[in-house]
Amino acid sequence: MNAPSRDLPIRAWTDHTRIPYALYTDEAIYRQELERIFYGPFWQPVALEAELPAVNDYKTIVVGETPLIVTRTGADEFAVMVNACAHRGVQITTEFKGTASDFSCPYHAWAYDNCGNLRKVPGEERFPENFDKRHYGLRRLRAVLWNQVLWATFDDATPPIDEFFGEVADSIRAALGGGERRLKLLGYQKIIFNCNWKVYMDNDGYHAGLLHTAFRMLNYQGGTAPLVADGFAGHWGAHYGAQRMVDNGYLADPTLVFTEGDEKTAAVNLLRPVTQVVKHLNAINFRFGRPLGPDKTEVHYTYLAFADDPPELLQHRIRQSANLLGPSGFVSIEDGSMFERVQKAMGAPGGEINFLKGLKDSPDGHRSLQNDEAGNTPWWRYYKQVMGL
Repeated sequence: MNAPSRDLPIRAWTDHTRIPYALYTDEAIYRQELERIFYGPFWQPVALEAELPAVNDYKTIVVGETPLIVTRTGADEFAVMVNACAHRGVQITTEFKGTASDFSCPYHAWAYDNCGNLRKVPGEERFPENFDKRHYGLRRLRAVLWNQVLWATFDDATPPIDEFFGEVADSIRAALGGGERRLKLLGYQKIIFNCNWKVYMDNDGYHAGLLHTAFRMLNYQGGTAPLVADGFAGHWGAHYGAQRMVDNGYLADPTLVFTEGDEKTAAVNLLRPVTQVVKHLNAINFRFGRPLGPDKTEVHYTYLAFADDPPELLQHRIRQSANLLGPSGFVSIEDGSMFERVQKAMGAPGGEINFLKGLKDSPDGHRSLQNDEAGNTPWWRYYKQVMGL
């Protein structure tokens, strides 16, 4: 699995803190990432339990370049299937979300139940005698419901999910309310960033108070929380007590950045390969990402509340979610521009990305500070291994 490909432009890459530009721009690298990472031993988030509240609810999503159907088949049962008819490979449904107890291929009307079992085939009497519907179901992926998120993997070698996330699991739970309260879906925003998916995931705490105007204007400084990089592939997370905002006169309506209720925990997580889970103030934000080639990344921002929120708090979360942490929110509006400028600058031959801040005190990157970039390096160490570089 780890033997290097003859088609890749990287031959002697020894320092995982110095990343060659080609790893962000080369088409052959991207194609191998699909096989070894997106279809490899990784848990990929495919749905939030709150997105499919009732039996027979379904959604579609793409992992790597493979379309999937995710269905709720029982009170606590789900199925994740490749969205391709077992007959001629036709996409079964193109709807983002819906409710259905069965699915029918539009091409030849092969009918499947919501677990992917083939139930009806027109013209079956003229098929070969050994045709057996049991052998023509939709391909099912291994899946597990963990922390109100449904995770799936293409690879039987993917480790158990607690082992996969390691110590970062605590920070993920903190971002999603600690696991004691049920989540409620508020809505979505979708954006395409003009950058490689790894540029998007290289984002760190180092830049926050330097790049983001809102951090300075609203006194979002912080940066002293411990950041843990752990698990199977160098996920990282930090959770910490967030200070309540004080009106300093910059906003016409300062209540937008106030924290309502007793929520005092903030958390930020980067989960490999391309997922982010963030909670700040009253905003809860789960980001499903996927590559669209070497130089584009699509991200679905999914905004959440708690099912037992009173109406006034629910409205506050709706107002705060996109305005604070969305792709054009106060705290993140400059990120998209920086991602694109990084990607555009990668045409220089022999260039490389360098990770430095925090490595003095944490040379392995496993324990650093929230505003460091050392926490990105365990991922790149693993990336070298899984890509065979």
